[in-house]
Amino acid sequence: MSHEPSSAQDTAGEVPVDLRYRTLIEQIPAVTIICEFSPDAPFLYVSPQIERMLGFPASAWVTDQDLWAARMHPDDRERVLAAEVDSFHTGTDYENEFRMIAADGRVVWVWERDNVIRDERGQPICSQGVLMDITQLRGTQRALSESEERAQRYLDVAATMIVVLDERGEVSLVNRRACEVLGYDEDELTGSSWFGLVVPAYERAAARELFGELLSGDVEAAGEHENHVVSKSGEQRLVAWRNTILRDASGRVTGTLSSGEDITERHRAQERVAYLAYHDPLTGLPNRARLAERIAASVARAQHTGASVGLLCLDVDDFKLVNDSLGHVVGDKLLAAVAKRLAATGRHDDMLARAGGDEFFLLLPDLPADGEEHAEAAAVRVAATLAEPFSVAGVSLHVSASVGISLYPRDAVDEDELLRHADTAMYQAKHAGRAGHRLYLPEKDDPLERLSLTARLRRSLERRELLLHYQPIFALYGTTRPVGVEALLRWQDPDHGLISPALFIPAAENSGLIEPIGAWVVDELCRQGAEWESLGLTPRLSVNASPRELRRAEYPDTFASALSRHGIDPERVVIEVTESAAMDEMAGPDLIERLHGLGVGLAIDDFGEGFSSLSRLRQMPVEQLKIDRSFMREVPHNEEAAAVVAAIIRLAEALGREVVAEGVETEEQREFLASEGCPLAQGFHLSRPLPADEVTALLLRS
Repeated sequence: MSHEPSSAQDTAGEVPVDLRYRTLIEQIPAVTIICEFSPDAPFLYVSPQIERMLGFPASAWVTDQDLWAARMHPDDRERVLAAEVDSFHTGTDYENEFRMIAADGRVVWVWERDNVIRDERGQPICSQGVLMDITQLRGTQRALSESEERAQRYLDVAATMIVVLDERGEVSLVNRRACEVLGYDEDELTGSSWFGLVVPAYERAAARELFGELLSGDVEAAGEHENHVVSKSGEQRLVAWRNTILRDASGRVTGTLSSGEDITERHRAQERVAYLAYHDPLTGLPNRARLAERIAASVARAQHTGASVGLLCLDVDDFKLVNDSLGHVVGDKLLAAVAKRLAATGRHDDMLARAGGDEFFLLLPDLPADGEEHAEAAAVRVAATLAEPFSVAGVSLHVSASVGISLYPRDAVDEDELLRHADTAMYQAKHAGRAGHRLYLPEKDDPLERLSLTARLRRSLERRELLLHYQPIFALYGTTRPVGVEALLRWQDPDHGLISPALFIPAAENSGLIEPIGAWVVDELCRQGAEWESLGLTPRLSVNASPRELRRAEYPDTFASALSRHGIDPERVVIEVTESAAMDEMAGPDLIERLHGLGVGLAIDDFGEGFSSLSRLRQMPVEQLKIDRSFMREVPHNEEAAAVVAAIIRLAEALGREVVAEGVETEEQREFLASEGCPLAQGFHLSRPLPADEVTALLLRS
């Protein structure tokens, strides 16, 4: 209370304390206070006991308006003053506990109780209350609280199941929680045989044996253990028990006391988590993590036995069309049906796993040393199994799969390489026409040459042998001039000269080097872009992202880091992704959205080569469509080819996308594109890929 001074408390007519009661008031072991009923609530009277409590005379509290708040403990002041103001505004009685600082520095806990005094009309005229020193009481309460906390620990134990058995194994005592879990009344359990009534038959012998060990005084048996109980309704519950041996005054064992916790739901949740860690939730098949463990074990066994290990990578052909046309619910049902049918094709020891999306793996362990024939036979069985149409959601669907085959040790030195090569072989089967199978084919026939190329490529990063060339992209409207560049990777090998990307990119993908190489390309492009910008040149910078890079969740972070490091405006950058990768639900949409969120432009490369869903294309944040060079070869002389290119240009205009024609080889092609309103083009007729310094000169000239 922030109290204002009033007249002396002994002045007649100003102190509302009847003299008849003053002697009584000043003898009780509490301070009596009377305050004016106003926002400031000044003291009108304070009984002299306050000097013994806090060391200040009663008159000081009436004459010094700041003393009350000043002697209040700083940690309590704001709370107490706010409560007092609230009491005045609401006209209600007031009660609080808080600390005061006595004149000698002691902390005194006080209890204050104020009542509102009203006149005959019910209007408040003052407040009257008492102030008591409760410091000793608070100490007692603290000790009591600590004692209650200790007692609460015992109550917590009592909240678990409590079961007391005599030496015959009959129930002497149970608590309420035990009755709740078991579904029996206390009377039904007391006196009954615990093992005969609630322990399931298959655990009864072991439970009786443990009980006998307890009665014999075996201390180790008194530890924790788990076993099942059967409730009155027949439901099994799993309980974790902790046992104590009971003895009488002479030390003789008289029975056991067991506290138990029902852990049924926790155990089920743990089993579910463990299951999901190694299984695909849609099909129930092992997932990629479980598959990797089995492959590692199979390879380790094959190293000792001389056997081979086969791995089939299966990808359902054109599955995206099912999702796009019939919806994901039907797509999921189809995948579950495919999984069920494929599971019946393997041998007893084979493992079918779902890696995600529409991709499955079939592991063939313990094949003969030359396991190629067996692996191909498995691929043929897969094709035959999928030949019959699937009936899903009232629709008959024909399904085929592209199958890639990799063998250990023929194609791989370890489990990781076996997985990668099976995946590569699957893509080889896709490119060969789908609905078939392919054995893994390395980029070179000579295995030593393969290993040599991979080793040299790995060293090329360290030795800075990689470089970028840039193919200019020209604007066709008005004067033909370069407005952008596409970064193209080159490898200047000191022993073999300039190596074609067609040779080393597959090696990089198969060996896992595509990730560090891709990161280097992004960084080098941004570095060169910053150098051009310092010269006042700001061409748009295009770079290709491989399907494997688009499967890496870290790829957008790699790009963002390079942009920030070199100060490149994201709007200057275009990331080119293949049509198939953009439509690939496992690699494309989510990551493309993240890339779009960086502010960079996105382009569909080789547009028209794949099978785009126009509805999805319309929704994707794509700025450019790049016409595949295969469409330009016969333009403009072939009317059909010219019509296709013109249609793509019209489609891009309708979708509000910019179009870029690739593979412009002649002046006639350039003129055709310009007449059709194609804004951008690139190709050897306009410019071959150039080193950075030659691009600089070209840009300066333009």
